[in-house]
Amino acid sequence: MRVLLAAPSSTARLHTLVPLAWALRSAGHDVKIAGRPAFVEHILRTGCVAVQLEDGDAELTESAALVEFAQLWRPAVVVSNASAGIAAARAVDAKAVRVLGPADGPDAAADLTLDVVPPSLRESPGQPLRHVPYFGPVEVPTWLRRKARRARILLSLNDPSWYEPVFRAVSDVDAEIVCAADLPAGLELPQKMKLVDTAPPAAVLPTCAAVVHDGDETLALAAVAYGLPQLSLTESAFSTRVTAAGAGISGAAEGISRLMDETLRAGASALRAEMAALPAPRVVVAALAS
Repeated sequence: MRVLLAAPSSTARLHTLVPLAWALRSAGHDVKIAGRPAFVEHILRTGCVAVQLEDGDAELTESAALVEFAQLWRPAVVVSNASAGIAAARAVDAKAVRVLGPADGPDAAADLTLDVVPPSLRESPGQPLRHVPYFGPVEVPTWLRRKARRARILLSLNDPSWYEPVFRAVSDVDAEIVCAADLPAGLELPQKMKLVDTAPPAAVLPTCAAVVHDGDETLALAAVAYGLPQLSLTESAFSTRVTAAGAGISGAAEGISRLMDETLRAGASALRAEMAALPAPRVVVAALAS
């Protein structure tokens, strides 16, 4: 079976599609991922075959080139987390499959909607698909080859203004706080903070007891998969549902002192069990091919 995946120019959205792409290839299907010229290198790094599209907008919400390639290659299934994939599927009478990540909403236009967010964290869930965290090629850093002396918390911030309030709050935390960042000038590093050159989530998360982020929903969903309590310094629909499930906290940096609470650990473990019980990509692939 030929399967065309359409990836918007977003590594987070591409990485949501990759486990399904691998499962399709492992099952013997012919898989190609289409994307913009500037995004082709990201697609190739997943180990999949890339199709370079020359026209349309950067987000792949519409693309005549995607339709033209579909008409040439004639896939049986078009998988996407962009609306252009549905248009391409309709052009060749293929099955239109939509894959939803934490930032996506349902799409009634698709023939099948797969949802990597656990049903308890989604108001209107699609057909469940177990989330397999993927962040691209990773090398285990040297510092991670030594066992941590205390519980480890991963700190990952996109907004540098959060470092100062987080650093003030860590004094009450009995844990090693790991962070890979260029810190703002003049900011003093707390004793409990471990500043490293690189902290790839795929390598670090399995060694952690909790996660602190400023709204990164990809990292937040990965924390759910690993059963880790999390603090989201900014509120979103996803972080609000994680908090409501008893697996995390949203809001002020002072919440970091609560991440070791047994109630949060229990809530995070329950979400991990819910996610682990969802159909794996290989199971969903078998249903797609039937």
